[in-house]
Amino acid sequence: MKLYRLNVTADGEPTAIFALAKDVDSLLHALEYEDHGEADEESLLPYFDGDKKPRVIRSLDEVPEDYLDFVCLGDNPDGYTVAEFLDQQT
Repeated sequence: MKLYRLNVTADGEPTAIFALAKDVDSLLHALEYEDHGEADEESLLPYFDGDKKPRVIRSLDEVPEDYLDFVCLGDNPDGYTVAEFLDQQT
């Protein structure tokens, strides 16, 4: 399982979505059918169109402190936050 970051907007303000998936296709499929909070739909379109690629996050160093407690979307039945998922990977 990989942790992906998508840079999006919510109410016109920049933010990020973090999601767990085995690959990009699985990620996009999950996001298509999952509630992605307050993210503006139009900010997700470049990912679905292939114009932007989600970034794979491999360590806590790659995540701003404000996002560590975000609950990951996607394949996350245990409800891991970003920090919890990365901690269990090491």
